[in-house]
Amino acid sequence: MRSNSVVMLCFAVTAITACGKDVTGVSRPPLAGVRLINGLTDGIAVDVRAVDQIEWSPVANNLAYRNATVYYPTEAGDRHFRVFPTSTAASQTSVVLLDVTITFQADTRVTLLLTGSTAPGATRIVVIADDLTPPAAGSIGVRAVNASSGAIDAYLVTAATDPLPPAPTGANIPAQGASPYVSRAVGAAAMRVTPAGSATVSASATGPTAPAAPAGSPSLPAAGVNTAGTNFSVYYFGAVGATAASAIWLVDRNPAD
Repeated sequence: MRSNSVVMLCFAVTAITACGKDVTGVSRPPLAGVRLINGLTDGIAVDVRAVDQIEWSPVANNLAYRNATVYYPTEAGDRHFRVFPTSTAASQTSVVLLDVTITFQADTRVTLLLTGSTAPGATRIVVIADDLTPPAAGSIGVRAVNASSGAIDAYLVTAATDPLPPAPTGANIPAQGASPYVSRAVGAAAMRVTPAGSATVSASATGPTAPAAPAGSPSLPAAGVNTAGTNFSVYYFGAVGATAASAIWLVDRNPAD
């Protein structure tokens, strides 16, 4: 779910970045971090499976439209995936929407954006590289990712109701493309999105704020626009039927990474 993507799981970060053996002494293979997002314009839920092995594989059951998983520690190398419609009917669960092999590099973090539709031959996965590089001291990193079918402009502002600046932060971002990360001082932030070259806002979203740790509690910093060291991708989804366009903030790098 989206909330799980905003709050990164410690076990995933540890498994991706550590080397050698885990706490049980069992050797681990080289790992990548893999997140799954359902951007199919049909708006249906899907199941995504790595069908080559069970261990060190990402999995998504009943992944709803515009929802994302956490990053899963995933064995690097060539990996075989299939995508199925979520259903309790055998006639539907046996339908393979996509059968694809994807190569992952060790010590990287990527998002697999499921895009297109469920029409025969129209389902695709786009591999989006997510940056683990820390932003400048006292800053967060933010970029826009276009999960729609048309080019967009993205404006990084302070509040979701702010007027658009003279120039976009990310200009003419193509379908399934991403703008570069930009560094921004910690504090309130929002993203506003328009069709490329237009001043008409399609969607706006405020960045998540990390909750304050309880007094005296030893804890790792949580991801948020108020926490230095966090990298975000803001995914834009176009309107589909009666579902309005939306922009969704996801954490690419936790400040504890």
